[in-house]
Amino acid sequence: MIKYLKNIFRQAILFSLLFTSGLTSVKAQVESTGNLPNVFSVGEEITYVLSYNWLFICTDAGEARFKVLPDTLNNSNLLHLHVFGTSYPFYDWFFKVRDVYESWVDPATLIPLRFNRDINEGGYTKENEYDFNWKTNEVNVRIRRRGGDSKFYTMPIESGAVDLVTAIYITRNLDFSKAIPLTSYPISVMFDREIYNVKYTYLGREKKKVKGIGEFNTLKFRVELVAGDVFKEGQYLNVWVSDDSNKIPVYIESPIRVGSIKAQLSSWKGLKYPFDGSLK
Repeated sequence: MIKYLKNIFRQAILFSLLFTSGLTSVKAQVESTGNLPNVFSVGEEITYVLSYNWLFICTDAGEARFKVLPDTLNNSNLLHLHVFGTSYPFYDWFFKVRDVYESWVDPATLIPLRFNRDINEGGYTKENEYDFNWKTNEVNVRIRRRGGDSKFYTMPIESGAVDLVTAIYITRNLDFSKAIPLTSYPISVMFDREIYNVKYTYLGREKKKVKGIGEFNTLKFRVELVAGDVFKEGQYLNVWVSDDSNKIPVYIESPIRVGSIKAQLSSWKGLKYPFDGSLK
């Protein structure tokens, strides 16, 4: 049970990267226009409830909160993209989770300059920092586990490569209006010192009901999952994204070896555009 609770938080944070697409097309757009039209702005805050489901048992285990904040780095004005995952008090006594993922990006291009990951999952802690050097196409990495010393690495990065949190926000700026249903796409995003290669499929438009909020016009994606301790061979992750100017994931669901895990939109504020995806 604890293993699955742990992966509720880890996978829920990772969920959003799995339907990222066309990062090279974003790069091309930035190069041709000099900027990327952001669908979000400073002050936006979106919260998801994370739950575990098994047979007739459904329990809300925690939440993940995404914020867009103003910040400065090396005398430059940047966007600070901040993600915080936490377990609810009921679970804290046997598996306390406090996860922070954050990126500092250029507000016009969304090119990342720094990434930080600081997690505490049931006593397992890890710090992971990236400092991007786009002049040399390298990233300086610092990794530290609980009770250990910091380890430093320098990794080459391809043009257009981004960290996890930046990938989440870049995704929302992509144009899916001409996407063809059942078309599959390969993706790759940096995480720790690994490159994750995943294939996802655009399934088309669908109405999706979100408990306690309403029904939404959405874009639905299916993602192939890597088999291992949590997922079985041939299992998929499903993501429903609001079919409006905000492009917010409203519901995410995936089977695991025992039951399923879900992330459901619960609240939002400071959106740049009216949230008109909810059907009346």
